[in-house]
Amino acid sequence: MDTEKRIDHDSVNSELGRIECEADTTVDSGKPIVLIIDDNRDIQRLIGELLNDDYNILTASNGKDGVAKAARYVPDLVICDVMMPVMDGMECCRRIKNEITTSHIPVLMLTACSMDEQRAQGYESGADGYLSKPFDSHVLKARCANLISCRKRIKELWLTTSPHHNAGKDSDGRPQTESGASVTTPSDIDNEFYNRFLTIFKEEMGNADLNVDAIASMMGLERSQFYRKIKALTNYAPVELIRRLRLQRGRMLLTTTDKTISEIAYEIGFSNPAYFTKCYREAYGETPTAARNRLTGPTS
Repeated sequence: MDTEKRIDHDSVNSELGRIECEADTTVDSGKPIVLIIDDNRDIQRLIGELLNDDYNILTASNGKDGVAKAARYVPDLVICDVMMPVMDGMECCRRIKNEITTSHIPVLMLTACSMDEQRAQGYESGADGYLSKPFDSHVLKARCANLISCRKRIKELWLTTSPHHNAGKDSDGRPQTESGASVTTPSDIDNEFYNRFLTIFKEEMGNADLNVDAIASMMGLERSQFYRKIKALTNYAPVELIRRLRLQRGRMLLTTTDKTISEIAYEIGFSNPAYFTKCYREAYGETPTAARNRLTGPTS
């Protein structure tokens, strides 16, 4: 039993080491990342060549490697074959959707089987779409673009669909846009992640030394994982989101308390009141003093 444990431990370390060697994978920050998980190298190459102009391409040859790379790189889309060695596509999809750092990533399943039962299993595992092999290149590109576009719309509606916002809902309780269209809400895992972030931020807001590394550490994530998760959920880089939340809190304090501008700046984590004024003006188009006078009337 001990030998088996050692072998398993060694194999895990070896696998992690191999993945670490790939850490220098270069990606174009201006293009989305697509992870292709397929044991067929020809399929990997074909899809990569079809999508390479518009996406950064990562590949994995089985579900186990795919889950590891999804957690490491947090891609914008996963294209996953159903039948693979080591870990099949169903289990791979299930693990991606149940992991907090990857739960938001859309998964497009590739299959040579047209059985409804298999597709049902895939959707139960959290798959966002299916594409039958052999596939048309135009259909593949359209499905990829559509899934990423849908994810962006959800991202843009995050604050509206979050539990803290009083959004309109349809008859089934799903949030609606202003036009009345129903939208997909973030998963429970995503809500849990964001609420946990908000809790940590609120507790540490007054700490002027609070930074992305510190919050990521408190959430048990690597900086890159935390960055891509927050960016995917809110459309803001973590630094931008932290500043935005601080300024929102500052705006509320300006209109509901008699605290001075300096007191408010320090309370929300700005070490320099002048920098708070600068950021506030950039965000709202007026100084904190002007905002207070306009919203509450000038103080005597």
